Amino acid sequence: MDPQRKAVAGPMAQNSIKTARKSFAVTNTYFKAVTPQKEIITVHTSTPHIEHRSFPSEQNQIYQGDVNVLSIIDTNKEIMCCKYTEDVSEIAAGFSDGTIRLFDCSTGNCTHTLVDDECRSYPGPVTAIKHRPVSKAHPITNQLLSSYVNGCIKCWKYKYDQCLYTIREKRQTLGLNYHPRYTKFVTYGDDAKLNMYDEEAQTQERAFYSSGRRGVMDGHTSRIFACAFNPKSHHELISGGWDNTVMCWDDRQPYATKQFFGVHMCGEGLDFDKPGKQILTCSWQEKDCIQLWDYGSCKLIESIVPDSHASKLYCGKMVPQTSLLVCGGSEANMLRVVDTNLKVTECSIRNNPGGIYAFDFGTIRRKMTKVPDTYKKVSEIENTPRVAFVTGKRLQTVDFG
Repeated sequence: MDPQRKAVAGPMAQNSIKTARKSFAVTNTYFKAVTPQKEIITVHTSTPHIEHRSFPSEQNQIYQGDVNVLSIIDTNKEIMCCKYTEDVSEIAAGFSDGTIRLFDCSTGNCTHTLVDDECRSYPGPVTAIKHRPVSKAHPITNQLLSSYVNGCIKCWKYKYDQCLYTIREKRQTLGLNYHPRYTKFVTYGDDAKLNMYDEEAQTQERAFYSSGRRGVMDGHTSRIFACAFNPKSHHELISGGWDNTVMCWDDRQPYATKQFFGVHMCGEGLDFDKPGKQILTCSWQEKDCIQLWDYGSCKLIESIVPDSHASKLYCGKMVPQTSLLVCGGSEANMLRVVDTNLKVTECSIRNNPGGIYAFDFGTIRRKMTKVPDTYKKVSEIENTPRVAFVTGKRLQTVDFG
C-alpha cells in the first residue's frame, strides 16, 4: 500500500530544473569585522555587472535583544541548508541547484565549491549537509556528507573539492543525520522510510518503516523531514514528517515502538535534551508550534508561546547546558532564542528575506566570568553559541548577548 498523506502539506523546495537554468555566482558579501568601530567590509566575489551592493539600512531586518551581526553573505540562488565544518573555521551552504559552497568564517570569502558531473547533469536541491560528530575516537576528517532531492548521498573531501563516494536512493532524499557514537548515519525521504547506513562499509544496514497492518500505527505514512538520535542510547531514535506523527524507533525492533501525534514537521525541528528524557518539537503549524514532550511516556509536557509573533517553524534545537532553544521558520520569517523556563523570547531577528529553513551552531565567542554565589543569574543568553542560518538567498551569522 502506497503511503498516503493525512494532512495539508507544507512548502517544498523549488523545482530543481528551473533553479538550475542560471549559473551560480555569489553576488556580494558583507562581513562585519569584530572591531570596536564595527566596520563593514564588502568582499567582491562576482563580476561587476551582476553585483548589487547594499547596506544594513536596506536589509529591513528587525532585531530584538542583544543580537550581534557577524557576517551577511547574499547570493543569487536559494540556500536550503548550512553546516559548520568540523573545526568551525568554515560554513558549508547547500543551494537549490545542487551546489555546495564553503565560506571562510573570518573573511566571508568562498573557499571551496563542491559539485561534480552528476550534480551538473541531474541537478537537485541540497537537502542536508552533515559531518560525523568529532570525538577522541573520531578525529577531524575534513569530510562532509550531503543529501539531494534527486536521491543522491555524496561524501565530500572538501579540502580537495573531491567526491569520495555516492550512494543513490530511488526516492527523494529529504535529509540525513549521523549516529552520535557509531560510524553510521540515517537518511529519510518521501517513501516514508528511514535507511541506516554503515559509513565505513558504505552499505545499508537496515530500514525503518511501517508494517502496514490494518489498524496499527507503527511507522510513517508520508514524507519524513526530521530525525534525531537519543544521546543516552546506542539504539534509539525519533523521526517526524507530514503525517503529523513523531515515531520512536529502536534498531533492535522491527517497527516503531511508540509514537505521539499532533506535530506537522517540514524541517529539522526535532531534538533531544542532553539527558535524553525530553523531546523538543518545532512544527510547521499555526498553533502549538513549540512543544516539549516526555520521551518515556510520549505525553505532552507543555506548549510554549514565547511572544505575540506567530511563525510556522521549520527548524529548532536546544542550546546545550542551558534552558534555551533556537528556532526558525516562515510567516514572520523569524529566528529567535527562547527561554523555556521563563517562556519569553530573549532575542529575535524578524523580517528576514525568506523563511529560516535551517541553521547550525558554531562556537561560543565569549569566556564567561565567574558569577558570585550570591548572584542569581536569570538570563543564559551569553551561553548561546554563534548561529549561522539561511534565509532565502542569504547566509547570515550572528551571536547573542
